[in-house]
Amino acid sequence: MVLPYSDVHHDETIVFHSANDFRAAYERIGGDARLKDTRDVERMQMWEYAQAYIEQREPALSFDVDEVLDTDRNDWLPDMHIHVNANYDLFADGTRENRARSHEGMQRLVEKWAAERPKFEQLLDLELRAFFSRPQALLVAIQNVERAATDDDPMALFEACHHHILEEHQMLSSAFIRAGVPEANAGQEVLRFWHWDRNLEQPHHRISAYIFAAIGRRVVNGQRPVNRGMMNDVRAITTYAPYADAMFVDRECAALIAERRLAQDLNYKARIFSLTNGEAFPNYLAEIEAATPSAVREQAARIYGVESGA
Repeated sequence: MVLPYSDVHHDETIVFHSANDFRAAYERIGGDARLKDTRDVERMQMWEYAQAYIEQREPALSFDVDEVLDTDRNDWLPDMHIHVNANYDLFADGTRENRARSHEGMQRLVEKWAAERPKFEQLLDLELRAFFSRPQALLVAIQNVERAATDDDPMALFEACHHHILEEHQMLSSAFIRAGVPEANAGQEVLRFWHWDRNLEQPHHRISAYIFAAIGRRVVNGQRPVNRGMMNDVRAITTYAPYADAMFVDRECAALIAERRLAQDLNYKARIFSLTNGEAFPNYLAEIEAATPSAVREQAARIYGVESGA
């Protein structure tokens, strides 16, 4: 069993009051295992759908956990742990600003839902078809680069140039050029691909659409909106749930994805746990431990000095 950390953990840690202690804890618990960054997993899925579009075939994603791990899974954990006491305080303000902007955008959406009171199916359709707004997002990203280029702020220019929609556009353009599309026409081919209906099936996008539709339904029913921290749980679930065996999230997020429509329509591998489950998660870990082969127990006792019968 590995308990890997990810960029979601990293972003949460930067703004935590005891960041170094928190980072040391999850690195030690995780056994140095790390998940690929959420954007990289999204691009991996996008790449497969682009190849399916180019080759005129069905998309074929693998949901093996090794697809999203940056480390080897079936290796013995090191018996020594080296922790670098890195200071990421320089990035804390920027991370807080990004969280604040994301939360403000979510609040505007909440107000819109509360005023218009859409049905779940309407919300789901809107969220799914939000995929097709990528050309507009690309235009805004280009304008931001142009604006940043005139300001005396190298960091702002760096961030603007590395916006995920620009990187996605470049990745797709390169794919179409390699497939034989003239370079001058690659941009138009990306736009046509972005409007391909099959993209609405991409796992990270589909799970996200259902979760936001469920959030919208709660707002329409008068329940309180989500907090800032929950959005990171949403990002983790939409990215890693198809690949992981189990995930531990906060109560509110666990309740959302347990709602009937989400439970029926979303088919992902991960078993979802939270503090609401009581002893469910410790029991799950106990099941894994109980299934450990005797040979593995003996080797663990030799390597780590633990009791083989424990």
